[in-house]
Amino acid sequence: MRKGWFVIVLAGLLVSLFGQEPSRTLTPNYAPGQLIVQFRPELTPGERAMLRTLVNAQLFGYNDWLDFEYWQVSPYADVPALCEQLKRTGWVLQADPNYQLELAWEPNDPRWSQQDALRVIRCPLGWDYWRGGPNFIAGILDTGVLHTHPDLQARLLSGWDFGNDDDDPSDPFGHGTFVTGIAGAVTNNGVGIAAVSPEGKILPVKVFTDAGQGFLTDILDAIAYAVDQGVHVINLSLGSNNPLPEMNTALQAAWNAGVVVVAAAGNNNNTSPFYPAYYPVCIAVAASNLDDTKSSVSTYGSWVDVTAPSGDVTSTNRSGGYSRNTNGYTSYAAPFVTAQALLLYPLVADSPTDRSVARAQAVRELIESTAVPVPGNYVAYGRIDVGASVLKALTVPVRGRITIAGYVGSYAGKSVEVFVRPLNGSTTLASATGNADSTGNFDIGVFLEPNQLGYRDLAIRAQGTLTKRVPNVRMRYPGVSGVNLTLIPGDINGDNAIDDADLLAVLFAFGQTSTRPEDINGDGAVDDADLLTVLFNFGQTGE
Repeated sequence: MRKGWFVIVLAGLLVSLFGQEPSRTLTPNYAPGQLIVQFRPELTPGERAMLRTLVNAQLFGYNDWLDFEYWQVSPYADVPALCEQLKRTGWVLQADPNYQLELAWEPNDPRWSQQDALRVIRCPLGWDYWRGGPNFIAGILDTGVLHTHPDLQARLLSGWDFGNDDDDPSDPFGHGTFVTGIAGAVTNNGVGIAAVSPEGKILPVKVFTDAGQGFLTDILDAIAYAVDQGVHVINLSLGSNNPLPEMNTALQAAWNAGVVVVAAAGNNNNTSPFYPAYYPVCIAVAASNLDDTKSSVSTYGSWVDVTAPSGDVTSTNRSGGYSRNTNGYTSYAAPFVTAQALLLYPLVADSPTDRSVARAQAVRELIESTAVPVPGNYVAYGRIDVGASVLKALTVPVRGRITIAGYVGSYAGKSVEVFVRPLNGSTTLASATGNADSTGNFDIGVFLEPNQLGYRDLAIRAQGTLTKRVPNVRMRYPGVSGVNLTLIPGDINGDNAIDDADLLAVLFAFGQTSTRPEDINGDGAVDDADLLTVLFNFGQTGE
C-alpha cells in the first residue's frame, strides 16, 4: 500500500515539476538542477532508485560517510520546490539544492589585519550579506575632519563648521578625524583601514572652535543642521557631567524625525550620569577591551546601553596617515555603534527619505537585542555584534493566525509554511516553515537576501491546506503582523491542488484513528467527514 500511494503522488510531482521547460535564463545561487538527498535509513536500494526514476534524476555522486546522494535533474527545474516536495513524501530526511559557497568577504585595505576590533564585533559575517546603502548618511558632530585624507575623502559630504561659522569643518585636533575613520573610512580601496559600514556617506559637522571651545548653542544648531541634511544617525563623542536639557530637547526632536542618536557614555570609570548619553533618547555606549572586559576609563552602569571595543583601535589621523589608540575611550567606542546603525538603516527603510521613529526604533532594537553579554554585565545589553544584527535584520518575522475551515482539533504543532513572491508573481523568492500554537497563532521568520526586501506577496498554507495569497506586504524588519487567514483544507499531499491523489489518500487511510494528515478535520479519525471535505473542495487550487 505504501508504494502504490507513493507512486501516485510522485507521478503528479513529476508532471508538475518537469512538464515544461521555461525559456528564461537561470541565475540561481545553486548548481542548476543539482540537489543533495538523504533517505530514511530503512528504505531499500530499489525504493531509492524508484524515487530517482520518478523525478528523472541521475545520480552523479555519493557520500558514503553521511549517506548523501548527489542528484542531477533538469537544469530548468525549480530545485528548491522539488526539495520541498521530496521532504513531504516522508521518505527523505534531507533534500536541498547544491548551494554555491563563497569565501567570506574581507576588505583589501592593508591595515585590515590590525583591526581586531572589527573581527570581535563580527563585521565580516555581516559583510557577507550586506555592506550598506550608498545614500544613507551618518552625521559626526565633533572637532571636524581632514577632508583631504585619502581614506576618507570619497565618503565625505561638505559639512559645516559651527564653531567658526563657516563652511570649512577642518580638524585642528584630530579627534573628529579619528572618530570619522572608525565610522566611515573608505573600505576595500586598497588603502589604509576598513570601516564598520563599507557604504554610506559621512557628514562632518564641526562644533568646536579652532581653540577647542565648544558651546551648547553651536551643538543645538548643529543637530538641527544634520537633521535637515538628511542624516540617519548622529554620533556624539562628546558631553558633559552637567545636565543638558536643551540638548535633550534637540535630540528628542531628531529622534522624532527618524534619526538614531548615539553618544559616548563618558570616561569617568564610574556609574555617574554623563550627558547627553544619559538621556533615554540616546544609545549610550561604553568602551570595552578586545576580550569584552570594560576599559579602565569607561563609564558604566545599568543606564549605559551597549559597549564597543575601543581598547585597541587603528584609525585615520589629521596628518593624513593612521594612528593606534589603546586608551579605551568611549569617544572611540561610539562611532562603532554609529556605523552599525548606518549599516542597518537601509535594511529597515524603503529609501533614504524613509525616516521615521519606527525606522529608528527598529535600528536601535536590532543593535541592542543582538548585543553579546559581557563579563560582569557592566552595560544593559552587552557588546555589539554587527554580524548578528545584520542577520536578524534580514530575517523578517511574519505573524498572524490561521483558521482551517471545519477544523475541530488543536492547532498545536501544525506546520505553517510562508512563501515570499514578487508582486503578482508565482516564483518563490524565499520560504520558511514553523508551527502554530493551540489556537492557530504563528510567528515565522523568513530569511531574505537584501535585494528581496520590500513589498512582496505572501502565500501561506498550513499542513493539509491550499495556499492563500496575501498581497502587497512590506517585508522588512521588524516584520508583518495581523496576517489572519481562513484556509481551505483537503490538500493532503501538498501539491496545492485538491484532486484524485488527496481523495485516494483519505480512502486508503479510511477508518484509522491515529493522528495523521488524512484526518483533515482534526477529530482523531479518518472518516466520512474527511472524505466529504475533499469532495466538497475537490478541484480547487491554491492562490
